[in-house]
Amino acid sequence: MGGYDLSPSVLSAPVWILETGRPGEQAQCQILAQALGLPFRTVPLGPNFSPPDQWPETAGLRLILSFGNAVQAACALRATCAVRPLLVHIGRPSHIPAKDLDLIIPLPQDDYPPGPNVLRVAWPFNGASLPPQHEEAQELRHAGTIVLYGGPSRQFRMGRAETERLLVFAHALAQANRESLHIITSPRTPPEAVQWMRHWRTRETAALHLFRPGETLFTHFLNTGNRFVVTADSASMLAEAWRTRAPVWLFPLPQKQSFMSRLQQGVDRIGLRPLRSWLIRRGLLGSGSRFTCWHRALIQSGVIRLACPALTEQDLRWRPVHRQADTDLVRCQQRLLALPGLLPLTATTREKS
Repeated sequence: MGGYDLSPSVLSAPVWILETGRPGEQAQCQILAQALGLPFRTVPLGPNFSPPDQWPETAGLRLILSFGNAVQAACALRATCAVRPLLVHIGRPSHIPAKDLDLIIPLPQDDYPPGPNVLRVAWPFNGASLPPQHEEAQELRHAGTIVLYGGPSRQFRMGRAETERLLVFAHALAQANRESLHIITSPRTPPEAVQWMRHWRTRETAALHLFRPGETLFTHFLNTGNRFVVTADSASMLAEAWRTRAPVWLFPLPQKQSFMSRLQQGVDRIGLRPLRSWLIRRGLLGSGSRFTCWHRALIQSGVIRLACPALTEQDLRWRPVHRQADTDLVRCQQRLLALPGLLPLTATTREKS
């Protein structure tokens, strides 16, 4: 097997996930690791995504999964290994040459150039499974209209005015479909937003559910909601709502424009995007995000709908007429298992289980 020691002690954890402290990122890494059918472990990083003071024993390590800012630590970990492990990165590998990674999986909101070791996906992995979930029977969905409220982010502003418009739209949506209205907050929802929602509830009827670590309300409403309204800041919540196969409405938010994002747009407008892509692939320039482009493509394809004022009751009863096939996870599984050295390891592990 390529000179590998395949004894059970070595194979205890051939896959390592680098812990960034961000639950959404870790969930996606775990979903991908589980799809491989190999044992995996999570290794915490130090402050600011730095390597820990000491790595665990690496004798059995064959695949490193990193996400976002963990890529620098992943490269440092690989450099310490006697047997070079594969390195697969989810998201944008900032300032790392593409050739240094075995596979890059940019998320749909990532502005990262194509390449031979780049595999694009249509959705984040949140909520993905093998095999993909089937549509729940409509009669089993009874919880009503569910608002998934994120919060301000690096890409979007979300203040009181946006919150008021969101709640007005969600209330109209629930009324048009003769359903109850539930609002679920997230880890990023600021305390002042909770106060705005509580104040709004003094005028209208809705149930407000605050995020608490360890609670399962989010999963409960994903499984029972008739339709969802998702704020534009959260790609992960949008993916989880879409995978329920219930109607999903995207609530738009005003974008933040940083100096770098304006510079990148200007470079692209004057025809220098190929140069920018060349610099990104070589790790000389960081890449950005393209939330608006991704959202626009989803809306134009009809898989989700844009929440906006002045819609008729008939509009608000919308359901998608076709379903986009959910093939991301199986495509990634097949691509990873085809990487040199991983498929024999997978086969041996399954024989021993």
